[in-house]
Parts: sequence; structure tokens; C-alpha cells
Amino acid sequence: MEPAKTTDHVSPLIANGAALMDYLQSGGGVANGWKPTGGVPTMEQWVALGDDTTEGQYHLARSLGLPLVRLADIDPSQEANALIRPEMARRLRAVPLRVHQGMVAVAMEDPGNGDTLATLDFLCRQRVMAMVATPRDIRNAIAEHYDRVEDKDIAQQLGLDPSALGRESNPQEMERLAKEKPVVRIVAGLIADAVARRASDIHLRPGEGGTDVLYRIDDEMVPVRRLLRTLHPAVTSRVKVLGSMNLAEHRKPQDGRTTFVLDDGREVDLRISVLPAIYGESVVIRLLDTNESLWNLEQLGLTAADRQRIDDVMGRSHGMFLTTGPTGCGKSTTLYAMLLELRKQRINILTIEDPVEFYIDEIQQMQVNRAAGFTFASAMRNFLRHDPDVIMVGEIRDEETAGIAVESALTGHLLLSTLHTNTAATTVTRLLDLGVEAYLLRASLLAVMSQRLVRLTCKHCQEVEPADPHIRAILGVAPEEVFHHGRGCSHCDGLGVHKRRAVYEMMIITPRIQSLILPGAEADAIHRLAIEEGMVPITQAAVQLARDGLISLAEAWRVRAD
Repeated sequence: MEPAKTTDHVSPLIANGAALMDYLQSGGGVANGWKPTGGVPTMEQWVALGDDTTEGQYHLARSLGLPLVRLADIDPSQEANALIRPEMARRLRAVPLRVHQGMVAVAMEDPGNGDTLATLDFLCRQRVMAMVATPRDIRNAIAEHYDRVEDKDIAQQLGLDPSALGRESNPQEMERLAKEKPVVRIVAGLIADAVARRASDIHLRPGEGGTDVLYRIDDEMVPVRRLLRTLHPAVTSRVKVLGSMNLAEHRKPQDGRTTFVLDDGREVDLRISVLPAIYGESVVIRLLDTNESLWNLEQLGLTAADRQRIDDVMGRSHGMFLTTGPTGCGKSTTLYAMLLELRKQRINILTIEDPVEFYIDEIQQMQVNRAAGFTFASAMRNFLRHDPDVIMVGEIRDEETAGIAVESALTGHLLLSTLHTNTAATTVTRLLDLGVEAYLLRASLLAVMSQRLVRLTCKHCQEVEPADPHIRAILGVAPEEVFHHGRGCSHCDGLGVHKRRAVYEMMIITPRIQSLILPGAEADAIHRLAIEEGMVPITQAAVQLARDGLISLAEAWRVRAD
């Protein structure tokens, strides 16, 4: 079914079962002027009924000529519920409500998406009468009418009381539950679905009403489903078993790691963190999928000039190259891309990481073990006796590590590492603060790459962005310049963004910049001189990506570094 493309259609509100049946019996007569009892709400009335997404849904309904539906007082019929499986309802963000004379009324988050409508037509085998609902309404309806029904059935299979609060039992019982097929299937399904949707993390957040499951996709937290509270200990125990954790420990944080094999034979590394929370243990599973996360230099988005600068750095026999930025900005990804290029040479590469994220053939990788006294600093001392050509250190975080890193860079080794600073120039002052002597830093530092990860606008649903005049003024873009953002569609999981890339500033340590590396050096002066020497600041680089239509102006504003 293709909804009418009416640009200024009055969108009536369907707020109860009687109005819904009236609508179906009229044959979906919005285009014929059908209006439910109570009239048509204004935008202000509609927004007052819901959350902060309702204004956008109001305009979407008007543009498509479809009715708005409030799901709080509408119980889907069993016949309608049975038309699609729970996993499809979650994927399509759609809830069938009623079936009547060859028609099925379906509440949807985005009825303008042709692929979703085509899928629903195929699954339902009836004429789909689409209606617009808010994301929160859709999420709550799926939790109530799909997740809860499915979970109650699983709880009964496990011999659990569906109305119980889900408190941890003895370790033997937890181990039994962790091995039960329904529990194994839930966890395996979440991992496989998360990988298919390019998620970097799975979050299990226990609450009073149940456990919310969320995926982090392109740095956005996306709600997926809600687990019945009584199932939380069983699911958590299954995750603990995967991570080789202590099932009897519920009061202390635990960390684990394992490899999960997908149905297609692909392996995904999992890093698992479990923390005690008020309503149960909170779980985060980091998914390390080599196919998605391990990039080469061509995928980083470097300009031709900066790619040449990186090649020049990798061609040096000694010196220090640093990537900097906040947590999760892709620093390690950049270093891994350089290692993939460096291993093509006949050289000895050693790494010390905390932890090792990806295993790379032909490279000797070590992992920090603080309990055994194997730290960044102690590892690097031993590295110098292990005949390395290139050393990669996961992070410089203290004076001892910084000192040994500089020593390594001065004694015939190319050293790669990361540091937490906001700009390339402040890297110099940070290292001086850590106790590195200015004359040693001048002699060892080759280049600094400060970076962020930006979310690319989805090409399938991009539209003109109503950019804030205040943001335009600060970023220095003209009022007439046009930018684009994503509305949200099935291709991007409703986020409006799809995949990410690095935006960065590359500071090469030229003789002029070396002259500013002195005790008490000023980052602002180094930054200004670096720009004169050819560095493009992160903010300017991000604005250029927005001008090129790759990201929104709001995204450029989010990652600005000055």
C-alpha cells in the first residue's frame, strides 16, 4: 500500500478501539473526509499527549495523509498479533491492531518507508491500512503484546513464575537456567541480531518493570525489546557463562571475554562487563566484529596530502606518532590501520594493549595483566630487549609510560600510541605535564593526529536540514547554505545516520613547531602555527563534510574541537 502523498492533509486522531473499527469499516476513508468523534487535534494538542518525538510524527502523518493513532487504549486483537512474528515487529517497528474484511490496520513508526510496507503486505497477505504512531508508543506496544507474551511462555518452559521479581537463585540453579535452550536462544539471538544491525554494544538494563535491551548503533542507543523481569537472572547467567565469570558473585563487578560463532561461521569477539545495580546486574557486551571495525588506511577518509604524511611517518626508522581524542573516537582503529600497512614490511612489530581488541597475524600482541605486574611500562622495558622495529602502546597514561615511550622513540624504534587530549596541539602540553623533558619531546615527536568519529547521513532518507542560526553563526556558514540530515528509515534503523568515518586534524612536527616545544609551551600558539603549516582543524574539516552532504551541520557542531 502506498499512502497518499498529501502535503497538507488534516490527520485525525484514532485514540480507542471503537474509532479504529469505524476507520476500518469506512475503508480507510481519511481521503474521503472521514473524521473520528472528537474531531481533529491541533499539533499542540497532539504533542501534549505524548513525548518529544510527537511533533515530527504529526508532520509525517500530515505529509502522508494518514491518521495518527494513540496505542495506550487500543489492545491489538489476537488475530492481528499473529500476522507477524515478534522479531519482525521489532525490526519493522510496526504493530498490527485489527483485521476487518481483507484489511489490517497497522500502527507504524514510518509508513512512508516503501520497503517496510512491502514486507508487511507480504507477511499479512491483506491490504495494509497504515497509521502513524510515535516511537515510544510502538516500543511500548511491542513490549506489551509481543515481548511479554513470548517471555511468559519462556518462563513457563523454564519452570519460573512469570510474575516473580527475578531474584538470583543459588549457583546450581543459575547454571541450570543458563544451559536451557530458550535462554541460550535469547542470548544467541540478541548477539546475532546486533551483529546484523552493525551494533557495537548490547546493553541489558534491569529496571522495575523489566530489563530493557538496547543496541548502540552508530553511537546511538537504540531500544530493541524489554525482557520480563523474572528472566533477567537467567539471561545474565548465560552471559556470565559465555564470559567464564563467577555465577555466584552478584555484588562485585566482573569482566569477561569470549568468541561467539555466528550461523554463517563468522567469529565475533565479545568483551563483557557486568555491574551490580538496584534491580539486578547490568550487562554490556562489546561486539568486536573484524569485518566492521578493523579498517585499513583507505577506509579512514584521509585526504591525499594526509595519506602521504602518514606514509612518511611509517617510513621513518624511529620517532613517535600519537593519535588523540576522547574515549570511543577511533584512536585504536587508526593505529590498527597503520599496523596492517606496516606488517607488509619485513619488520618485527610488538604491541602492548589493554585489552587486545583484534588479533592480527604476523604481529606479536601482548595484553596488560596488572595482577601479574605486567603493565604498559614493564612491558615496554622488556620490548627493548626483544629486537622490535615498531612498538604500539595502547595508551600513554602516566609519567613512567611516557618516559619509556620517548626513550624507545629515540633509540631506533617507531612508536605508535594514543593519548587523551582534545586537540593535536594540547598533546604537546599534556606530555610536558606528564614530565617529559621538552628537549626529548622535540627530538622524538613526529606527528599527532587528533580525531573524532562522525555519523554519516543516511542517503536513503536525507532531507534538507533546518540548521539553527546560532550554530551557523558560530561555525561560520552562510544563511543561504543548504545542509542535509536523515529523517530515519529502515535502512538506518530509524536513526537518520548510517555508518561512521573519522574527522581529524593532522599536526606534523615541523622545525617551526619544534621551536615552540619548550617548558611552559602554549597550546594556542602551537595550534595557530600548525594551521599556518598546513593543518586543517577538526571543526573546519567537519564543516566541510557537512558542506559535501556527508554529515549534518548538527553533527559537525557535536564534534567541534574549539
